[in-house]
Amino acid sequence: MKFHWGVGVFTLYGAFVILILILVYKSTSTKVDLVTEDYYQQELKYQDKIDQKSNAAGLERGLKLEVSGSTIFLVFPPDHQSANGNVLVYRPSNKAYDKNFEIELDENSKMVITMKNSPVGLYKLKIDWSNENIDYYVEEDIYLSK
Repeated sequence: MKFHWGVGVFTLYGAFVILILILVYKSTSTKVDLVTEDYYQQELKYQDKIDQKSNAAGLERGLKLEVSGSTIFLVFPPDHQSANGNVLVYRPSNKAYDKNFEIELDENSKMVITMKNSPVGLYKLKIDWSNENIDYYVEEDIYLSK
């Protein structure tokens, strides 16, 4: 049996259609998480975040951060003992592992966060606090291990 050009065109066209169907299936079954549900409203307030970052960068004794295994140690400036706010430990790849903590400092302006049930990997630490009517914001990439 001789191979005709019509069979080749039909085979090529059929393979193309199958490839497109596979790509459509894969793209519709991929889970996509937004950073936050109210992403667009937060983008409108981004100048506030820039000001808060500037305030944090201007601190004489800034926020100190240390990660040991799955434990995060935060040391706030000594004059921020009355700071209030929250710490978001954000997992970019899966929002199910995001955790939010209220800032609770001990007498040495320290806070310890344990993440022992969270998987190993990259996280973003977003610390948003205020002290004496001034708002501060720090964002750092961290890597949790066991």
